[in-house]
Amino acid sequence: MDENSKVSGWGRYSDLPLRIVSAALLAGFSVWCTWIGGKTFLLLAVVFSALIFWEFRNMVKQELPLRVAAGAAVLLVLLYASYLVGRPGNGIFLVAGGAVLIALWEFVIRRTIWGSVAVVYAGFPFIALVDMRAGENGFFIILFVFACVWGADSFAYFAGKGIGGPKLAPAISPKKTWSGFAGGLAGAMAVSAVLVFAFGFTPGWAALLLALVLSLASQAGDLFESWVKRRFDLKDSGNLIPGHGGVLDRIDGFIFAIALAWTIAVLLAPAGLRSDPLTAGFAQTFFSLPR
Repeated sequence: MDENSKVSGWGRYSDLPLRIVSAALLAGFSVWCTWIGGKTFLLLAVVFSALIFWEFRNMVKQELPLRVAAGAAVLLVLLYASYLVGRPGNGIFLVAGGAVLIALWEFVIRRTIWGSVAVVYAGFPFIALVDMRAGENGFFIILFVFACVWGADSFAYFAGKGIGGPKLAPAISPKKTWSGFAGGLAGAMAVSAVLVFAFGFTPGWAALLLALVLSLASQAGDLFESWVKRRFDLKDSGNLIPGHGGVLDRIDGFIFAIALAWTIAVLLAPAGLRSDPLTAGFAQTFFSLPR
């Protein structure tokens, strides 16, 4: 192999060291806050949700008037407050209704619904994170979602870079490949299985199927953010995280994955949103944990 080939081979991974350091720090801090739980985890969820809203609003600001963005921000603040005072149901219904009203307002005025999307995009993962962590085995379940997303991201990165091949969605994200997509699915199942073993459980078919589904959601979230960036001619959502860009560039897949996990938990809960804890049916179904 000549020198130019070596440079070309290593060049494709030139950003890897910085990506690893940034990802490790963010992951470590997130896991620590998840383990602590309580108000610490609630604060983490608030910060992440607020950053999601801030970056998304900056991405679409050309078509999102300030007054609409301000109304969306007020809804999110009320959502955070409802969880802080122990009235989450009120916050959920307020945000859902507010998002619909904002969508109608935007559509009549500008034929867009970016403000409503921003509310859901930032509010849904906040609700999902806090609700799932508060339930039985909440720490393990949140870690499982983390494992699926991180496994999918990491294996997709190396498979895509190392194998290459046909593009997955060139009109949306020219760098993503089918090999990266397949690697992401395999990575999610492998990393989540290791986590299940580490907690002393046996990863049955239900847990592996859940990992596969959450991986699909994660990669769909990645493609959604790529589509928004392409729509507004942006390279990154921000520059807060070295080697990754903005917060959204790091957690875009997690937003979709945790939202889907919460939706599944609600569907499996005997009393839906009124179930306490919300995650009992979820844990028993996928991990055979006692109710």
